[in-house]
Amino acid sequence: MERAEKAAAALPGLLTWPEWLGLIVALVLVGVLAFLIWRRRGSGAGKPPAAAPSAPPLAANRLLKIWRSFESGIPLLMRRQALGTPLYVVVGEAGSGKTAMIDQYTHWQGQSYRFHPSATDDPLLQIYLGTKALVLEISASLLYNTGVGAYRALRRLWKNLPTSPEAIAVIDARTLLEPQPERLRSSAQALFGKLEVFGELEGEALPLTLALTHMDQVEGYAEFCAFLEESGIPLRLDFPEGDGLRRLATCLEGFEPHLSRALATRPAQDYLKIVGFLSRTPRLLEALAEFLRVAGLEQGALPCPIMRLCLLSEQTHTFGGHPFLPLPGDTPPPPPFKLGGHAKAALALAALGICYLVGSYRYQQRVLSDILERLDTVRMTPIERYPEKISPMFVDFSADLRKDPLVGLPNYFPNISDYARLRLIRDIRKYYLFPLLKSYQLEPDAPFRTNRMLALLYATPENKIGEMIATRMFSDPSGDMIRYKTLITDYVANNTHTEELDDILNSFDYAKSKQASEDTTQWLILFRELQQIIKKPYIRQAELTQVQQQSTELLQMVNRVMVYRYQPEIVEWLTHHTGLRQAIHTEYYSETQLRQEGIWKLLELLKHLRLDDAESCTPNIPLNDCLAQVQAVAQAKPEAVPTVMNFTLDGESFGFDSGQWTDLIARSRVTAMLRNIVYGHRSHDGWVFFEEPTPYPDIEMNPSNEGAVLFAGKGHIDGRLTADAFAQQVKPAVLALDTVIAKLPIDAEEKKHFGDFVLNNLRTYADRYATAYANYFRQFQVHIDSPWALKYVLNQIQQPNSPLLQALVQIKTNTALDLSGSTAFKGFGERLAAFRFIQRLMQEQNGTYPEFAKYQLLMLQMQTDLESQEPYAPKKSDEAGGFKKALSPMGRLAWGIMLNEESSYLRLTKAWLQNAGITDFWQQPFLAPPQKVGEFGSAEIKLSIDGIWNDLWNSNVQPMLAKFPFAPTAGRDREVSVNELTGIMHPKQGLFWTGFRDYLTPLCRYMNGAWGQRNELIGLLNLPEGMLARLNAAQGFSAMLWDDQGNPKPLPIAAKEEPLPSFNRALMPDAPLVSLGYLRAGGASVLAFNQQPAWQKFPLAWWQPQPAAVGLEFRADNEAVRTYADMSVADGTWNFFRLLQKGQATANNRYAWALSHPDFPQPKLTLEYTFQADPWLLFTSLAGS
Repeated sequence: MERAEKAAAALPGLLTWPEWLGLIVALVLVGVLAFLIWRRRGSGAGKPPAAAPSAPPLAANRLLKIWRSFESGIPLLMRRQALGTPLYVVVGEAGSGKTAMIDQYTHWQGQSYRFHPSATDDPLLQIYLGTKALVLEISASLLYNTGVGAYRALRRLWKNLPTSPEAIAVIDARTLLEPQPERLRSSAQALFGKLEVFGELEGEALPLTLALTHMDQVEGYAEFCAFLEESGIPLRLDFPEGDGLRRLATCLEGFEPHLSRALATRPAQDYLKIVGFLSRTPRLLEALAEFLRVAGLEQGALPCPIMRLCLLSEQTHTFGGHPFLPLPGDTPPPPPFKLGGHAKAALALAALGICYLVGSYRYQQRVLSDILERLDTVRMTPIERYPEKISPMFVDFSADLRKDPLVGLPNYFPNISDYARLRLIRDIRKYYLFPLLKSYQLEPDAPFRTNRMLALLYATPENKIGEMIATRMFSDPSGDMIRYKTLITDYVANNTHTEELDDILNSFDYAKSKQASEDTTQWLILFRELQQIIKKPYIRQAELTQVQQQSTELLQMVNRVMVYRYQPEIVEWLTHHTGLRQAIHTEYYSETQLRQEGIWKLLELLKHLRLDDAESCTPNIPLNDCLAQVQAVAQAKPEAVPTVMNFTLDGESFGFDSGQWTDLIARSRVTAMLRNIVYGHRSHDGWVFFEEPTPYPDIEMNPSNEGAVLFAGKGHIDGRLTADAFAQQVKPAVLALDTVIAKLPIDAEEKKHFGDFVLNNLRTYADRYATAYANYFRQFQVHIDSPWALKYVLNQIQQPNSPLLQALVQIKTNTALDLSGSTAFKGFGERLAAFRFIQRLMQEQNGTYPEFAKYQLLMLQMQTDLESQEPYAPKKSDEAGGFKKALSPMGRLAWGIMLNEESSYLRLTKAWLQNAGITDFWQQPFLAPPQKVGEFGSAEIKLSIDGIWNDLWNSNVQPMLAKFPFAPTAGRDREVSVNELTGIMHPKQGLFWTGFRDYLTPLCRYMNGAWGQRNELIGLLNLPEGMLARLNAAQGFSAMLWDDQGNPKPLPIAAKEEPLPSFNRALMPDAPLVSLGYLRAGGASVLAFNQQPAWQKFPLAWWQPQPAAVGLEFRADNEAVRTYADMSVADGTWNFFRLLQKGQATANNRYAWALSHPDFPQPKLTLEYTFQADPWLLFTSLAGS
């Protein structure tokens, strides 16, 4: 600031402080007068001209009256809280659904009971006070009103509304489904025209919510909303950045990841409608975008940033998203501080008079300081950056002071431009021209360049030397005049005060003139070297650069002879118009040999020779294009007729032809280009044939579902590995080895090296190609996780555009390459041999693929069998007919797959694969449907087996096992009858065995007296837990009770007697003797004598209810009368086992019964029998299974 004040002090033209004081007073008075005039005119502003319109205009206070009436209906103490709710302005066409939307989401009807009334009687403006929203519904008539009165009414209304309103534009979706252009344009202009007016009245654009009503007209909307509500996903489409227009067409993509949940939770019809809705709605949103573009939104004319999109319907509730929810990051702003109009005017007048002049002076002083700081950059800026840094400073700096008219008057520094220009000229001399002048004194032609620089320093727009420099002096061979052309032009155009230069320049030391001598040695060396170079097949850039550097130095010496012709004029002008005291000389070279035209032409030719790096192919350019460039360079014709350059130097003759040099450069350029191609693709990665980025689209597997649904897999093939890419880029490049490279005028070793490079890349490319398609098919998977998915996949397989068919067509199309034209493609063909079966499989006839159609027909037949509703009719020879009849179609097909039957679809599919020549590597996608039939059918078979077995056992056997004798503790009222036992367990007619034979026999095999699982099913099907144990227990039980013909047979019980009991004759001398013991059941009996015990058969006829008894026979000495003591059971079916219960079981299957003699009741005598096996084991083993 101090520098600016000093510089300002040096500039004339400033007013004195008394003058400034008078000026301030005058300005204050002028400001007061202007304010009074403005206020007087403003009081009448907005009044319409006195005219008689054809229709009565809208009164300016019409809308305000409605608002005031609404406000007055709210109690004063509650008014602030009621009006503090967020304010929404709703606009839209008549019948678009505005009122219905407000009724549905604001809940305003019951608010009047809490003294929050609404004003809905006036058709022009309805005001709804809801629980969380204050809504102004603008009528359609006001929307289309273009009168001045409507604007005034809106302006007066807006001044009294709460701050920070939000706009809601209601659009009927039906108008977008079948758009009418003219109606759409008119509606758009009216709707968004009013929104723009609202933004102007508010002072900023209103946040806009687009409400699309009557969405129920779009199929799938109701199902989509129901799914979202069920899943707890809000239908909220917010655009926090206000970029709703850009994101409108893609806003529903965020719901697509939830489709998998919809597939799992919703019915199939609803799922398809949801998918249809998500696919159709973007077209509706595109129509909405067109609606917005009609209003000029696409050109940035959107009056309000689109913050939210709402999809609404009167019939369907929108879960989690409606237009009256707070916008993202929306916080109510604090109420602004408002100052009254009179106070503002008073403060403005006071500040105007006090601050204007001081602020203006300080502002201009800062601008001046900035200008001076910019001028200071000259001494720190290198001369090379002069054009971009310093040259733009030659402008009218007074414009910087006047660019802001409010603070640019008065102009405190009127001479700033002249001062800045002089300052720049002096700095240019000091920091640029004087250093150049001193540097010239060290060069061989110092006098010549010194004179030219002196002329430049004195050049002005008005003098002769300035005109000479501007028109004729830019032929300096040193290049300084051309290099610093901008600096010289600016200096000459703005140079003044040249009288300052005399003393400064007279103080410099200048180099003395020297007579130059002629030495031709380096010339002879150069020309002899050129004779050798022209014979080479190739010249490198470094070698050419070295030659050009030598020739350029010599060319400068030749040029000096021609350019000194202006020296006399410069010397004469400096002598007569300046005060320079030094002697000014002009020096001319005396060499005569160098003036030969052939030398000059040769040096000029060498100077312009180029091995341009721009011709080198970068790694992102395809090889085919590179070879085209190489061919173009090789076939390029010279621009001029070859010139012969002959000259003699020191008696030695030289001759050169420009055509030879042209051919050398052409050969060198071609060789360099080929080497650069090889160097740029040293890795031989196979991509040398293509550009980056490649224009060929990649092949994506399952692009419609991203490889995540049903037809799964995310296979990807680089677009460069396609038939089009091969035919357009790879094949032409390989063929070019014979058609282009072989004919190039370069060394044979270069051709061979480049050919090997191309073939190595071809081999790598072939490997990538074959591997890519093998991996592509390996990635293809059929993801079937339910019978519904299986049905969908079978339907898709039969479609002409099924994913499997598309994948096969892709492979077939891109592996059927035309490899003719060169033997270099032999290896490529061998790599593609693995795909020949696909060529056979996908051989097309009349638009179809007959071989693949066989597979489709097979899947159609399998699907028909799966969906068949006809009752299953088993063949007579089918042993598993009954079992299959109990299965579903899926189970029956899976049964055939399990047993590997010839008619099973898995076996038929494998047979087709074998006939089609499809190896195991490629079979999985084809086998997936029948394999899934086997998997899902196996689960159904398991469930069916469990159900049948449980029904057989639990319904028939299990209730019987709760009865006697299976349950020894059961009472007499719970005995199993013979008929019941026979009806269930009879091996021929029993319910258990007939049911088993009808349904479950195919699962088992009877071998060596035991049932086991069928060998073919082991590992494929798990029988119910415990089934075989129970089955074998039942088999043993029935075999014990019936013979092979189904006749009942006695139970093979064996028993032996234990020693008979006796009385103690010593204590009871009159006691009788025990002569016999017996155990009887029907006709079977086991007698006990006091003999050696032996096993006796006891065949129990269990099917005949017979009494059972155990007893002792007594006799007295010498008496023939016998007395008996026994225990018997005769009132049941299983009397023998009841008799066993009356005895006492001891170890080793021994039973003891306590019997009393009629005459000698005490002590009781114990009769014991031992059974060879547990008599209960037959029943308890079945019950325990």
